[in-house]
Amino acid sequence: MTEHIDVLIVGAGLSGIGAASHLQRQRPADSFVILESRAAVGGTWDLFRYPGVRSDSDMYTLGYSFRPWKNAKAIADGESIREYITDTVADEQLEPHLRLNHRVISAAWSTESARWTVTAEHAGETVTFSCRFLSVCSGYYRYDEGFTPAIDGLDTFDGPIVHPQHWPDDLDYAGKRVVIVGSGATAVTLVPSLAREAQHVTMLQRSPTYIAPVPSRDHLADRLRGRLPAQAAYTVVRAKNIACSMFTYQLSRRRPETMKGILRKSAVAKLPAGFAVDTHLAPTYQPWDQRLCAIPDGDLYRAISAEKADIVTDRISRVTPTGIRLASGGDLDADIIVLATGLNLLVMGGMTLSVDGRAVDVSRTLTYKGMMLAGVPNFSLTIGYTNASWTLKADLVARYVGRLLGYLERHHYDYVVPQAPTSVSSGALVSLIDLQAGYVLRSVDQLPKQGAHAPWRLHQNYLRDFRLLRAGRLTDDVRFGRRGGLAIPPDPLALPGTATITIDGARVRYRVTGQGDPVLLLHGIGQSLDDFTEQHDRLSARHTVYSLDLPGFGYSARRPGTASLATLAGVLPAFLDTMGVHEPVPVVGNSLGGAVAMTFAAAHPERVSSLVLVDSAGFGSEVALVLRLLAVRPLARVLMRPNAENSARTVRAVFYEASLATPERVAHSFALSRRRSHAATTLDLARELGTFRGVRPQWRAALLAKVRRLGIPTLVVWGDHDHILPFSHLAAARTALPDAQTHVFANTGHMPQIERPDEFAEVLERFLADHDRANSAQTAFSKQIENGMAST
Repeated sequence: MTEHIDVLIVGAGLSGIGAASHLQRQRPADSFVILESRAAVGGTWDLFRYPGVRSDSDMYTLGYSFRPWKNAKAIADGESIREYITDTVADEQLEPHLRLNHRVISAAWSTESARWTVTAEHAGETVTFSCRFLSVCSGYYRYDEGFTPAIDGLDTFDGPIVHPQHWPDDLDYAGKRVVIVGSGATAVTLVPSLAREAQHVTMLQRSPTYIAPVPSRDHLADRLRGRLPAQAAYTVVRAKNIACSMFTYQLSRRRPETMKGILRKSAVAKLPAGFAVDTHLAPTYQPWDQRLCAIPDGDLYRAISAEKADIVTDRISRVTPTGIRLASGGDLDADIIVLATGLNLLVMGGMTLSVDGRAVDVSRTLTYKGMMLAGVPNFSLTIGYTNASWTLKADLVARYVGRLLGYLERHHYDYVVPQAPTSVSSGALVSLIDLQAGYVLRSVDQLPKQGAHAPWRLHQNYLRDFRLLRAGRLTDDVRFGRRGGLAIPPDPLALPGTATITIDGARVRYRVTGQGDPVLLLHGIGQSLDDFTEQHDRLSARHTVYSLDLPGFGYSARRPGTASLATLAGVLPAFLDTMGVHEPVPVVGNSLGGAVAMTFAAAHPERVSSLVLVDSAGFGSEVALVLRLLAVRPLARVLMRPNAENSARTVRAVFYEASLATPERVAHSFALSRRRSHAATTLDLARELGTFRGVRPQWRAALLAKVRRLGIPTLVVWGDHDHILPFSHLAAARTALPDAQTHVFANTGHMPQIERPDEFAEVLERFLADHDRANSAQTAFSKQIENGMAST
């Protein structure tokens, strides 16, 4: 039996428990479960049990924003952190939502149902869950094994060889010689911890790591404790520590030599005289290329000063029965070898994803805002900071998910899916984790990718991410949709070159692309500038291409009063002036846009150099039944009610090729139908131009007579399977405008600019070029006449 919940969280570590806590604070009515592969909560802090295991970040930032850290030590041991997590589970009453020993194998998304089906293993059996939103908080490394490099002779060693990830409870190291292979956070933590009981501890490193002594207690927290309420004091200290960590990181990146000097000076002051600081503590890379290792109260340096530990920088030649032979020829005697050699990366705990039956290759997928995946709906992935506390980012992700779920609910959407613009997906890509640590570099090809800029790039900067995730827009570069595949277009300004301006007090959406001679494109009734997307792509190489949502249509505001051909055409002079276009311009109009173009030319012939009328209104009385019904007021109100099926039928009627009636186009049509101004403008024009019997003849005859008298070069084109304005209208156009050129698009419906984009662009370019040549010849001829008259 499949259990259905609203939100499914994978992982019950610090991130997963935090995500659940934030979710029930922001979305108390949403149901959720937390699936954890292990037998206990805690994640990293339950797995790692080696001596001295601790945080390398202060608990005022590693802790949850909603739960004050009350322990006196700011750098906490693993047991204290584990207790902090389990206490959170108890206080937040999360136990009923926990499913321990559930290892997630796969998750499959269905657009038809707008749900994830999640498959997990539990007690040797397969169990399934379904959810609306999937939040993966399982970290990025393997829990079952750490990284063990190939070392010659490792199997010949007489003593224990252990990995910190699986520390034996019964390992006796008292009075023993211990060699720790490694130089990262785990190694520098183990050295002083083991040195308390071991005879001697040696940290054998191939190359140095930057090490920074930090106080184990926070002095500001100590001063505020008892003077302010716990949450207030915690918030103040948290803000201070965020600022300090950001300052340290930025100083390291912008003034690396300064940071190197600070760290070296600290080491020299705390280590014995003569210690080879520049050999053992001076890496070849810059600070924060790899994570900087914190040592509370300088405990590593104190162990070295007490001669209980030392650091050796060398390479391993081989392991012998009694220790390690170095590449330099020396030997390190050892009773125990600890391989603190790092982690093995494993994205999402090894689970697989699929979307509508297609497998998702996470390693080839772009991350959105550092937390979602391009093309993957209703999904979040929590990867914390590498240059600050993990939980700072995890908190931001959890709060963002809550915001996103609220947005979906308020707007009656079922899903949201990030969509990377071509400029991002085809640009320079880098790994999601850009740290130069060995465990990252070994598996960098497994990690998701990042683009060049926000929201497709994580900047490892808490303040920038706070603005992006807590206060930023939810609609950038995403697509919303409803179950069954009805996708809702995102931001109306998502298309490159799209913006809004105010003309005569009304907001107008427009688009400008390319460079060259200007061309103006006008859409039809009930449509928008999106109808010319394909032509923007093709014409921009030679032209500056302008299109706009005519007032009241698309995402442009209505002008006061009743919309008409005259009011639609009346906005064009001001629009062109605002765009800086003052010379005559070719005007291309589809359907109603053709009638608007002719109206514009009749009123302002000096602004129009040529007309291209595409399946244009104005030539015949026959029109699709649905447009005739819009002239009948009671029926019109019913027909204009937003309805997904009606939108689908409308889009299908436009094209000869059924495949062009995509979910995205249907969704766009449906979105427009829900805009009151769009519907009202459609009805105004339907009533002005037509009746139940068809298109009114009076306005057609008057307009065509004016255009005919202008003598403007005109091209009339038609699709031979147009079911909106029938193909027979082309014959009427030839009669009304006998000097016009014509072209027929075979097996094409009402929008040849979409259905036959290449042929359309070619025909249009040829017409414009012929017109330009004719103008050039006329100009040359005129000059010859003028010159001849001057000579006489």
